Amino acid sequence: MTGDGATSSPADTYRDGYTERLPDELLLQEITRLSENLGRPPSAAEMRTQGEYSPGTYKNHFGSWTAALREVGFEPVQEYRVPLDQILDEITRLATELGEPPTSAQMQEQGEYSVTLAQDRFGSWNDALRAAGYDPHQRIEIPNSELLEEIRRLTEELGKVPTAKEMRAHGEFSHRPYIRRWNGWQAAVRAAGYEPVGRPAGPDHHNWKEQPVHEWREYGDNWDEQRQKALERDDYTCQTPGCEWTQEAHLETFTRGLHVHHIRPLSAFGDDESEVDFERANRLDNLVTVCAEHHHLWERASPLRLDIR
Repeated sequence: MTGDGATSSPADTYRDGYTERLPDELLLQEITRLSENLGRPPSAAEMRTQGEYSPGTYKNHFGSWTAALREVGFEPVQEYRVPLDQILDEITRLATELGEPPTSAQMQEQGEYSVTLAQDRFGSWNDALRAAGYDPHQRIEIPNSELLEEIRRLTEELGKVPTAKEMRAHGEFSHRPYIRRWNGWQAAVRAAGYEPVGRPAGPDHHNWKEQPVHEWREYGDNWDEQRQKALERDDYTCQTPGCEWTQEAHLETFTRGLHVHHIRPLSAFGDDESEVDFERANRLDNLVTVCAEHHHLWERASPLRLDIR
């Protein structure tokens, strides 16, 4: 115990893997002791500040803090009741501990709350980082191994192989680098060791198709042409109200050109990525030029259009 009544953390007390040798019963007794002091089941944050061991120790032994609570017989607090400031505090704690803003994988592995919670409450992991006061990771050359590992992490989190849409919504990376590196989302999923969702297992299946329509084209056969038309119509300038990013400045700062955003998402034009009506989705009245800094605002407004009058 320290002089102010708080106990030392396992990072201070137990090093070099010593916590792995602790009996499970001893860890569960500490949860019970803390719950008696508080009059209710403790949160992971309370274990970190008032308990003998860190939530990470419980995660190593039981798989998660929630699983440890259930082992004692407590029902954990539902994540949807967690205040926003507690999620932001956890991001800040991890950033301080890591020396840089945490990735979604680091939040999932080391954080008190799940990445899905942060995404649900803030719109995306990058938006959660921004709300905590950090710039999202701007990574250009991501190793193939990390991209494939993120598919595996998300598969474990969702309990199934993710679609490209689910990677966009819940993954640390968008679906785009996968399509560029492996010439399609389906091929990337197979490179990670899984069979894509909804795809027949092989040529012996009665629904097997050697190369489904649009599997190898991210936004359809007419995308390049329509994207160029949208850029020209918008004078190569971000259309977010008050924004002045030009193509030249955007290239210099972000090392890539301005984005072209679908006002109504592709999901509005087909049930899945192999059935999207790209002719309708890529009509000029559904496209708008935006910058990397404000693209997330348009995504959150979708299927509405920001007022650019």
